[in-house]
Amino acid sequence: MLTVENPRTFDWGSISLHDCCEGNAFDVHFTLKLFDLLEEKLEVLGMLDMFEKVISKSLPLFAQMEYDGLDVDPERLETLGQEILSKNLELEDGLYGKCGVQTTDNLSSNKNLIEILYTREGGLELYPPDKTKKDAPSVSAPTLKVLLEQISAELGRRHG
Repeated sequence: MLTVENPRTFDWGSISLHDCCEGNAFDVHFTLKLFDLLEEKLEVLGMLDMFEKVISKSLPLFAQMEYDGLDVDPERLETLGQEILSKNLELEDGLYGKCGVQTTDNLSSNKNLIEILYTREGGLELYPPDKTKKDAPSVSAPTLKVLLEQISAELGRRHG
């Protein structure tokens, strides 16, 4: 493949024709190998027919959409942003006083979330499904998603 240390400073005008052709040949070779591998995987999954009849035929449309971009109404976007912010604040305000959330808590603070979810007496007192590299209970988005799934499953068992 045609690989350079820094494409921004590389002098593309002085590359030898041999090196350019060799690099392009490697690119084509590996692209074809990747195509063959993907085609084989699609066939094994029984999706090759769908890819050929539906997805590949729609690619020019998606390419044109990508090229043209989207028409966005900045005023409507601003209005939606304000509505979402207002709803978030309303939901956040509704959390205070429930499940051990104190009015002094900052729900954007990892420290406060760890206390509310895991360690505070009177809080949710959940078992942390994951820990950080520093061995603290995690409140990352994927961890919170796992907790939500666990809580939803438990509520489903209790009410289902």
